[in-house]
Amino acid sequence: MGNKNNYKTIFFDWNKTLSNSLFWDNLRDPNHERHDWHKNIINFVFVENKGLINDWMVAKFDEKYITKIISERFGYSEKLILEDLAESCMNMQLVSDEVLELINRLRGKGIKCVIATDNMDTFMKYTKLAMKLDCYFDDFLVSFDRGVLKFDAKGDSMPFFDDYLKSNNLSYKDVLLIDDCIDKSGTYDNLGFDILQIFSSEDFISKLKTLVENVDNKNSD
Repeated sequence: MGNKNNYKTIFFDWNKTLSNSLFWDNLRDPNHERHDWHKNIINFVFVENKGLINDWMVAKFDEKYITKIISERFGYSEKLILEDLAESCMNMQLVSDEVLELINRLRGKGIKCVIATDNMDTFMKYTKLAMKLDCYFDDFLVSFDRGVLKFDAKGDSMPFFDDYLKSNNLSYKDVLLIDDCIDKSGTYDNLGFDILQIFSSEDFISKLKTLVENVDNKNSD
């Protein structure tokens, strides 16, 4: 982390960082009446047709299209596929009960905490509302709304973040992204946009605690 404790805004990835919850996870329960749908849906969307994922995340289509093509493939009810998707999104969980307290401590020091996620329409429609995330985070950047993925570089800029940074008078050096992924293009590094890569839920909590402690120590100097 190049700027150590001087960040004005910290961006938090969602999937495999803040949360490990998955779409249609409710169907994994062997006692669920549609448990036998789970494997087919997951394989179809996330294995056989992986190209759909990025297109869905940049709003080339929405949840209704996904449920439609799943229904056409397997003969399942579109209505029930969508209901199960919505339920799984509303019941997502954070990786630890410690997350919100640590986020609150950062915000208490004047650091804005923003969820920055490559995600679908389901995130803002279901997950944010059901989990009341707006009570704990200052803002949300979602690829479905922005039409571009987090690591999509354009020359010497990051379109996913640029509008937000400009409207909040922030430079790349003022912010940190906490994410399980890295920028393979090297654009973030060239711009001075720090990424703190995490490798597991335990690693995330450990590094978040260290970050909070460093901020606390800086403010007590």
